[in-house]
Amino acid sequence: MPKLILMFKDKILNAYPLTPGGALTIGRHGDNDIIIENLTVSGHHARLDHRDGVITLTDLNSKNGTRCNGVAITQGPIEDRDMITIGKHTLQADWADAIAVAPSPEPRAESPGTLNATRTMVLRSPPARFEEQKRPAPDKTSPPPKLGPAGDHLTFLEGGQGTFALYKHQVTIGKNSDADIVIGGTWALLLGSPAAVITKQSGDYFLRYVGGLIRPKRNGVSVKGTVKLIHDDVVEIGPVKLQIQLGQRLAA
Repeated sequence: MPKLILMFKDKILNAYPLTPGGALTIGRHGDNDIIIENLTVSGHHARLDHRDGVITLTDLNSKNGTRCNGVAITQGPIEDRDMITIGKHTLQADWADAIAVAPSPEPRAESPGTLNATRTMVLRSPPARFEEQKRPAPDKTSPPPKLGPAGDHLTFLEGGQGTFALYKHQVTIGKNSDADIVIGGTWALLLGSPAAVITKQSGDYFLRYVGGLIRPKRNGVSVKGTVKLIHDDVVEIGPVKLQIQLGQRLAA
């Protein structure tokens, strides 16, 4: 099946099939089929239509324009192996379905909470690998430190970069465009609106599964209801992996 391969600086991020009679929209907003969260990309930037055996690219009056093989294009047919440039990203046409794709985690930019191709979607150097951390045995001779909301945040390990401050009572994660952390692309077909929420209660944080075919995981274990999160716990939802970092309260 024909597909578009999304890349950033020659790094493959994902692939998107284009069925006969179908279309793919490209843009920064979460309701697009291909979401590129970069300020150089318009909310609804471009569209590809597959009609009568011809695949046509249309620029949707984007602010910075669309290029095909380095040439500005408003509307026109796209051939196999053509390179489409949108912002800082490229999309390679693989109409013959000849290129095997093992997508890399999609990156992020600085704006809080949306996944996909430079959070400006999420583009970065090789993503950090997560290895389950071994916590030292607690010291039973002294009370454990109290952790609280000062400086609490989520750190992106995969599927994003940077941090997301836990300043709200509830953080939503899912495919819906109004979620705090939006997961787009083909993953959206499997996720709920939202898929999960992280809520704060009396200074503690809890992860709750809401809906969709993909359940969130805490430290590699699927969450069926609600679980408490502690410092350094890792939350995984589809291509996104986050580690919770809790600031320590000053002693009363």
